[in-house]
Amino acid sequence: MALKNMIIRSFEPDDLLHCQNITLSVYKDYGNIDGYAEKAISSDMVDIEQNYLKIPGGHWWVAVLDQQYIIGQIGIQPLSVGDQKSYCDALMNPAFSSYIDPKQICELRRLAVLSKYQRQQIGSKLLQTLIEYAKTFGYKAIHLTTLTSMLSACQFYDKHGFKRGKIEQYNLTFDSDNKVIYTKSTVFENPSALTDDDRHLISRPMYEIHRIYVRHYWMLIN
Repeated sequence: MALKNMIIRSFEPDDLLHCQNITLSVYKDYGNIDGYAEKAISSDMVDIEQNYLKIPGGHWWVAVLDQQYIIGQIGIQPLSVGDQKSYCDALMNPAFSSYIDPKQICELRRLAVLSKYQRQQIGSKLLQTLIEYAKTFGYKAIHLTTLTSMLSACQFYDKHGFKRGKIEQYNLTFDSDNKVIYTKSTVFENPSALTDDDRHLISRPMYEIHRIYVRHYWMLIN
C-alpha cells in the first residue's frame, strides 16, 4: 500500500546526514558486509551535492514523509563516474559500443528505503523518478550492480524489468591488518555457466563462504 503523505524531491544540503544514516541503517539489515555503508559514506556520499548534483547527468532524490522525515533515497551518475570498470568494459566491447554509446549509459546508485517503510512502493517511485530523469537527459540504458546475497534487492530489480547480466565471483582473503582483499576468480557471462557449487553458495552471506557474487543489471530506456 502506497503512502499518501510522501513526496519525492531533489537532494538539499541539509539532507546529507539523513541520507548517510539511511545507508547505515539499510546495510545493517544486510549485515553491513565488509563495512560497505561506511565505505559509501566516506566516498561518493561524503559530498552528495558535489558528486551527484554538480556533475552533468547526475542527480539525487529523497523520499520525504510528512514533509520532514527522509525515508528513502536514490542517485544517478554517468556510468563513467559511477562504475568506471563497467564503462571501460563497454568501450572495449565493439558489439556493445556499436549498439549503445557508453556515454549514454547511467549508473543507478545507493537506492535505499528504511526497512519500516519498505513494500509501500517508495522504492518503485524513486526508481520511476530516476528513469524519467534519465530519459530526459538522453541516457539510453541504466546499469547497476548488487550482491546476489542481497535477495530483496535482486527481487526488486527483477520485478521492475531489469535484465540480469554477468555475475562476477570474488574470493576473499585478509591482510595483516585484517582488511578484506578481493580477488576476482570467475566471471559468469551467462547464469547457466554457474557450477552446482556456485548455485548453492550464491545467496549465502559473505562471512559464511568467504566469497561474494556481484550481479550486473541492465535496463534499456527510450
